[in-house]
Amino acid sequence: MKSFASFFALRREAVLLDSWLYILKSMVAVGLGFSLGRAFAITRLDMISVLVGVMYNLEPINVVGIKGGMNQLLTSTLGAICTGILVYLMGYNVTFLTVALGMGLTLYIALKINYRMVAPTAIFTSVYMTQLMQSDALGNPSVLLTFRLRILALGLGIAVALVCNFIFSLAYYRRIARKRLEYVRIQGVFGLKTTFETLYEGKDRDACQTLLAGVFNDIEMVKANLESMLKERWMPYGSKEKENVRVLHAMLLQIKTIVHLAYDCVVFDEKHPVDGQERFSSVLRRMESLDFAMTKTIDLSSKSSFNNLTKPEISSRLLQNLALMEETSTALETLRTQLK
Repeated sequence: MKSFASFFALRREAVLLDSWLYILKSMVAVGLGFSLGRAFAITRLDMISVLVGVMYNLEPINVVGIKGGMNQLLTSTLGAICTGILVYLMGYNVTFLTVALGMGLTLYIALKINYRMVAPTAIFTSVYMTQLMQSDALGNPSVLLTFRLRILALGLGIAVALVCNFIFSLAYYRRIARKRLEYVRIQGVFGLKTTFETLYEGKDRDACQTLLAGVFNDIEMVKANLESMLKERWMPYGSKEKENVRVLHAMLLQIKTIVHLAYDCVVFDEKHPVDGQERFSSVLRRMESLDFAMTKTIDLSSKSSFNNLTKPEISSRLLQNLALMEETSTALETLRTQLK
């Protein structure tokens, strides 16, 4: 029975990223978007845009959802205008040149707004304006009707997503930061274990470097989440929770430092002194002993700061890194006591 339940259970990492809540939120948001879309005479003609708009804008952080939704709506609107003008000027008998130029202009506008990525809805809008042309009462193709339908349907989907983001955030905002940091801790522990096996058990060095690079990506993802939470104007909790987010952000940077030092140990090719093995194991055990997801009340009697770590005068590069890892682990444990 236990194995049957574990087969359907999500991995702990997925649970820490609130995957079950995301599934529930998606079901509610899509159901709401479908009901509202069908309620309006215009949007019921394009339920795909409504539902796609909903799913592309479901985010755990409100400020990310709002910013992403506005970017998608803006790029989609500008892309629709450019492609629509091209269709109008080049004729409704769309050719490969119309499609190519429309896509090129849409991508250009999207990259001007955000050079890091192009919103998928903007790409779909460009295709939409050439392939799903609406007709007026006389049966003539109409750019204006196509534009109106696409933007209204997409806008409704985005609005539904933003409302659901806010409502559901009330359920998990107080725990999201700790659960995200616990996710990073688990990834960091896995990275340290792999580093230890590489240094002292002869496992593949390149594979370890690749794994640690993945850990850095996870850290940066959670770092962006926490920084977005600190920018929230409409946070559904008080100053105590916001201060906790600041502490958790500082702890995240300490974990990042430890993983960076572990990566440096792997990259820097030298003979690894045996006396570093137990010290590395100690750092690993200290990381394993932390549990951010289950922490409720913690003793606040100890407070310390390790903002300026200095390199000790030790001949071995590995031992230098281990000394810094030990100090950083102490700083991490001290910061943990400041959570309220």
